[in-house]
Amino acid sequence: MLEAASDDLDALFLELEARSSGTVAAMAPTPQVSESAAERRLAPRREPDQFGREVKLTVRGAAEATTINLSETGILAETTSRLLPGTVVDLLLQIDGVRYLLRATIVRSVVHSLSPRPIFRTAFRFVESTKLPERH
Repeated sequence: MLEAASDDLDALFLELEARSSGTVAAMAPTPQVSESAAERRLAPRREPDQFGREVKLTVRGAAEATTINLSETGILAETTSRLLPGTVVDLLLQIDGVRYLLRATIVRSVVHSLSPRPIFRTAFRFVESTKLPERH
């Protein structure tokens, strides 16, 4: 938000300087869209129930996780512990009894809630794009 306000002020000052010097008003620079605001998803995310009746996720060597949404390129899950971003992990994804073993990189893991116990939202990016089943 401060970055956008700063860009607006820069444009205003450029315009005022151009007017005071008697020249044609300079074109204000086009505001840049920050990377965090830009769409970074490579595939559309869908709710677990769009894939099957029962969707389970386990981070091998860590813990059970609850799937929030998933796509062919990654998965967002709630975990009971913070996982280290940049770490490559094996995920066991089970959809209606069919198991998928997926290798993924942890993109981020942030606190989502604290009560009654800490819950982290953890984003995983699959090492290889994965074709997921459509719900029957």
